[in-house]
Amino acid sequence: MTLAELYPDFDYAAAELFKFLAACDFFTILLKNGDIIHFTPTDVEAFKKWLEKNKIPNIRSEEGWIVSTKKK
Repeated sequence: MTLAELYPDFDYAAAELFKFLAACDFFTILLKNGDIIHFTPTDVEAFKKWLEKNKIPNIRSEEGWIVSTKKK
């Protein structure tokens, strides 16, 4: 495992992560095994950059990730 695959105080390697969703400093992460975990990093921007560097998709950037109940 290379150093880039690990983030300080985070129990999972980048290779185990599938997608993430962030709300302020609270991250919800879907693992490749189907488990969902939560993580609150000390440095939010550094953790987000680590996810991006490791090409972990941000769910918010996916088309249609929000389902609206608003009627047209």
